[in-house]
Amino acid sequence: MFQRRTALVVGVANKRSLAWSSALALLKGEFNHVIVTYQNERFKQSIEGMVTKQNDAMKQEYSSQNVSKHVSCLPCDLAQESEIQALMDEVLPSLIQDRNQDLGIHAKIKLDALVHSVAFAPSQAMKSSSDFPLLHTTMEDFNVAHSISAHSLITMSKYALPLLSCTDDDDDPTMRSPSITALTYLGSTRAVRNYNIMGPAKASLEACVRGLAMEISPPPHNIRVNAVSAGPVNTLAARGILNFNELRHEAEERSFLKRSVTAEEVGHMVEFVAGRKASGVTGQVLFCDGGYSSYGG
Repeated sequence: MFQRRTALVVGVANKRSLAWSSALALLKGEFNHVIVTYQNERFKQSIEGMVTKQNDAMKQEYSSQNVSKHVSCLPCDLAQESEIQALMDEVLPSLIQDRNQDLGIHAKIKLDALVHSVAFAPSQAMKSSSDFPLLHTTMEDFNVAHSISAHSLITMSKYALPLLSCTDDDDDPTMRSPSITALTYLGSTRAVRNYNIMGPAKASLEACVRGLAMEISPPPHNIRVNAVSAGPVNTLAARGILNFNELRHEAEERSFLKRSVTAEEVGHMVEFVAGRKASGVTGQVLFCDGGYSSYGG
């Protein structure tokens, strides 16, 4: 039986964002409606332009196939729990309902996938001139990095739970297989020069992924929770890392593919993990880094 699939991707900053690459991959795959979020008014005009351009392109691509693909965008500052709650309780359900009505579809309002692609630490913690930047991280910077990069996953998951969870209407949970996918990096488990406080923050994020999977993957929710660990990709967030190009070149030299992975490749991995083909996968960190994480020296 054909089912419409809806995904929410949080953390789009520009066209280079892994969140945007993930959204495009989801649209190319089994998802019909992908909703992306941006942080605030500063990003609104550029993100709306990207969305309009993508919708125009998809209208041409799918016009002869009788297939409806659409991307929408909404603001959401993950540092504000009230905005996350409003997004999940009011704004998102209303948008999904309006989209279904436009298509003449009468279906229960639900979300099939949530992709969390958010990382932030104050610049003074990431580009410190100290020889011991992690050692001199303030409690305030530590809390900010962990709150936005890791705890926001818990907050998003909590408020998205009613939309994601399987219900009595889902005869076979594996056919719907709702999912939560977070983007992470190898610095969570390895000491990476200049990654500073983001290493502990990503470690916290991955621990949250495993803990959430243990709690909400069993019935009745049946929500899979995983993370995709991407190799160094030149994104807006990456620019916050001191000497990022050196980090990327080192990864290229030590990866088995002898090159950097692309944002598109990371998006394809996210699309697989978030979709029904990965219905048996939960509580995992899957790597898309050209084999760099397996390098032994």
